[in-house]
Amino acid sequence: MSERPDDVTRTRTFATGTYSTRTEVADAPRGRVVGARLRFDRTARAAGDTAGRAWGAVRGVVTPAGWAVAGWTLGGLVLGFGWGWQEALVGGLVGAVLLVLAVPFLMGDVRYRVAFLLDRDAVVAGEDAAGSVIVTNEGRHAALPGGVELPVGEALVELHVPLLRTSQEWAERVVIPARRRGIVAVGPAASTRTDPLHLLRRHLAWDEVQTLYVHPRTVDVPSTSLGWIRDLEGQAVRILTSEDISFHAVREYERGDARRHIHWRSTAKTGRLMVRQFEETRRSLLTVVLDVDAGSYRDDDEFEMAVSAVASLGTRAIRDGRQLRVVLSGEVPEFARATVRSLRSLRVDAPRALLDDLAGVDATEAAMGLATVTRMVAEDDTGTSLAVLVTGAALPHERLRGAALRLPADVAVGAVVCDPASEPRMHALGGMQLVSLGVLDDLRQLLARGTARS
Repeated sequence: MSERPDDVTRTRTFATGTYSTRTEVADAPRGRVVGARLRFDRTARAAGDTAGRAWGAVRGVVTPAGWAVAGWTLGGLVLGFGWGWQEALVGGLVGAVLLVLAVPFLMGDVRYRVAFLLDRDAVVAGEDAAGSVIVTNEGRHAALPGGVELPVGEALVELHVPLLRTSQEWAERVVIPARRRGIVAVGPAASTRTDPLHLLRRHLAWDEVQTLYVHPRTVDVPSTSLGWIRDLEGQAVRILTSEDISFHAVREYERGDARRHIHWRSTAKTGRLMVRQFEETRRSLLTVVLDVDAGSYRDDDEFEMAVSAVASLGTRAIRDGRQLRVVLSGEVPEFARATVRSLRSLRVDAPRALLDDLAGVDATEAAMGLATVTRMVAEDDTGTSLAVLVTGAALPHERLRGAALRLPADVAVGAVVCDPASEPRMHALGGMQLVSLGVLDDLRQLLARGTARS
């Protein structure tokens, strides 16, 4: 006997909106079967989710040594009861006893409060960073011995915490070797409790993560001129204008010229009104371009030297009060090179800001070539008077010269090539001054020598 169809309408709300579903069951007996199947599926999914969470909890509690003992226990019991192997049975029983005895060490709440304090949040590559791990027992009872784990980048520092009475505090110094430049995440600290054999453990992590900046090495380069130009009040460029302070020549008066610029002596000599003409002067803007194309460097040491050279030039310019831009290529996938260009500018409002940004710069195969970067700098030019290109020894001089030619003709161009295998020297290359560095300290000496000659 057919019954009236049942209509079931459900409304569900998600982050993207609300929608309704309408389910129609035409046959009541079949509907009961389908309903039972749906209830079974929901129960099975709930049971599966519960089992998954339980399995995750077990995996978080049992250590690799614990899994080994559990496997030995299971194998010993199977061999002992199934095949009568007495030795295996004894081994299995011993393993079971060890696992049971490990459980009480995990009982009770973890009442530790763990704090980690860095002495400094920035160090120079090659130095060591230090900090303190402070553990406080905030419980009402004594806390059993345990441990503290402190992730430092990809490494893990493990500390043993002794028995702590109520409100007792324990502190330990931690030294973090900062051999390479980079940005290192320190934390979150986590307290652990385990048994003497480290078969089981409890783990409680805090949310606080501190950032350690490992800055590039720098050297003190000559002040103001940077070895190429001296322009405290601006640099004259080859653009003529009727309003400025750098006198160039006189020319015949044209409609619209200001009368205050009439040159009366030349007017008296020629019998025609003559006015002064000026060269446009610009506030000195130093643009430093770092080549981050991995193909421009023979190894990582060359790139680290290039980053240090940029840091040295940039921090000197900021302290001298010069206008500064530090730019480099953004990452562009190979398939998008024909249509996408990306230029990244680093912060230059303070030396610390620039060094923080440089700490996170890496060479990459996805970077644009140096010529593309300088072309974007030229298109986005805001009055650059001096551009310094910093690259590695793997970039041919022809390509370096081609990158320099993309800049405006009135921009003085210098280049720093990091090449540990070459003799340190400064020489002219196609209208630009080229500085070859064998070691970073050569930058100070070569620029000081260039300043003395200028």
